[in-house]
Amino acid sequence: MADRTSARLFGKIFTLLAKNPTDEHKEIAKEIYGFTDDYVFSKYQMCVDEELILLGLARKGIRDDYPEDGEVVIYHGE
Repeated sequence: MADRTSARLFGKIFTLLAKNPTDEHKEIAKEIYGFTDDYVFSKYQMCVDEELILLGLARKGIRDDYPEDGEVVIYHGE
């Protein structure tokens, strides 16, 4: 079962950091992003794809394993 409460909390943190995506905020976001793997939710459940892209933690692209899906958000570490 997904931990949606944690996903919302992480999402809020990334939203706040992305409001001013300075190098310092990007470093903080990267450190915090590392903790998301300790929780049971998928990255998309944070609902902050654009914010993660601004922070350098995601990008749009075509996945090698599912090219038929076209352009999707690819999260850091995938």
